Amino acid sequence: MNNEDIRGLTWWAREKVRGFMTGNHKSPDFGFSLDFAQHRAYVPGDSPKYIDWSVVARQDKFLTKQFEAESNLRAYFVLDSSASMFTPKDSLKWTRAVELITLSATLLQKQRDAIGLLELRDKSAHFFQAKSTQDSIEQLLFHINGKEEKMAENGMLAEELIKLLEIIPKKSQVILFTDVFHENSVAIINALGLLKHFGHDVTVGILYSESFELIPGAYAGSLVKDKEAEAKTYIDVSLNQDLSTYVAGQLEFFKNELGKVGVKSLSLNTDDEVMVSFFKLLS
Repeated sequence: MNNEDIRGLTWWAREKVRGFMTGNHKSPDFGFSLDFAQHRAYVPGDSPKYIDWSVVARQDKFLTKQFEAESNLRAYFVLDSSASMFTPKDSLKWTRAVELITLSATLLQKQRDAIGLLELRDKSAHFFQAKSTQDSIEQLLFHINGKEEKMAENGMLAEELIKLLEIIPKKSQVILFTDVFHENSVAIINALGLLKHFGHDVTVGILYSESFELIPGAYAGSLVKDKEAEAKTYIDVSLNQDLSTYVAGQLEFFKNELGKVGVKSLSLNTDDEVMVSFFKLLS
C-alpha cells in the first residue's frame, strides 16, 4: 500500500460536522466562506461588505449574506485487540483492521482532518485524542503497529464505548473494528446506539474470514488452542459446522441490531484485497 492507492479518493463527511479549522467538510456553523446559505437582518456592527446590495435596491431592506462555513471532521477509530481478532493464523482480522486504519489515517491527514484512536487490549484502554498533526498520527500508528504477536485478552468494549461520550467532541465520526466473538454483544450494540443518539456518526466494520469461518470443514481435523483459557480442542466436522453457523448468524445479528439503532455496519471479509474493504469503508 502506498499513497498512489488512495490518490483521488475523498472522504466526505456523511453529516454536517462542527470543526476547528477551515477545510473540506460542511459545518452547521455559519461563517463567511464561498457557499451562500441564507440572509439575515443587518444589525449594527456587521461588516457592510456582506450586505446584499441587490436586495437593498429591489426591496429597500438591509440584509446580510450568511455563508456556510467549512470545517474538518474528527474521526475516532476504535480497535478491538482481543484474542479472537488474532485468528485465523493465515488471515488475521487484527492485521486487516490496522491496514484499514493506516490507509484511512493517511487519507484523512491529507484532508487536514483529525484522527484519534481507542485501542482495547488486555482489559485496558489506550486512548489518543483526535489531532491532525503528522507527529500525532505517526504516534498513533506506531502504537498499533507490530503488536500482532502479543497475547491479548478481552477488553471491556461496551464500557469503553460509553466513556467516549465524555471525552470526544460532539458530532465526531466513530469507526469500530471488531469481530463477532463477544459475550456481551447486546451491551456493545446499546453503547454504539448511545453514541449515535448523541449525534455521532457511527460505523462498525465487522471482520471475518470467509474461507476459515464460514466454509464448513476449514478447521476440521485441527487441534486449536484457546489463547485466553490456554485449553486445546480438537475440531471435528460437526464442531466446525457449528462454528460456521455461529459466525453467519452473528454477522446477520449485528447487521440487523445495529440497523435498529441507526448504526451503519459493514461485513469485511479478510480474504478480500485490502482496497476492497477500504472502498466499502469510504462508501
